[in-house]
Amino acid sequence: MLASLIIGGMLLLAIVAASGWGAVVLPADARIAVHYGSENHQYLVSKRAGLLIWPALGVILYGALGGIVASSLAAGWVPGVRDVLVPAVLVVVLAFQAGALITARRLFVTPSGRGARTIWMSGRGIRRR
Repeated sequence: MLASLIIGGMLLLAIVAASGWGAVVLPADARIAVHYGSENHQYLVSKRAGLLIWPALGVILYGALGGIVASSLAAGWVPGVRDVLVPAVLVVVLAFQAGALITARRLFVTPSGRGARTIWMSGRGIRRR
């Protein structure tokens, strides 16, 4: 169980580092997707909000799941579930965050890395001109 929490902490640091990377690489007017389901179910937020939401979600999940796994609530669980739950959930959060940051970089940074691309919003998402 201790290894699970240590690995979860390392994944949480990776989530924070990914947000730091996004803060440096993405332009100020970039929009970051917050997923709530498939690719078609996402909400675009400002760069600052998007870079804060993902680590906040990681901290909340780490605290909640880590607390449950370490408490007497999980005493009767199969040890493998207690060992894998926190890292598995945080890997999913990190993967969704990486996808959101890669999408934001693809949509808002030119291939040369200078300036933002011109985009327009449709009723169903972002389309490039």
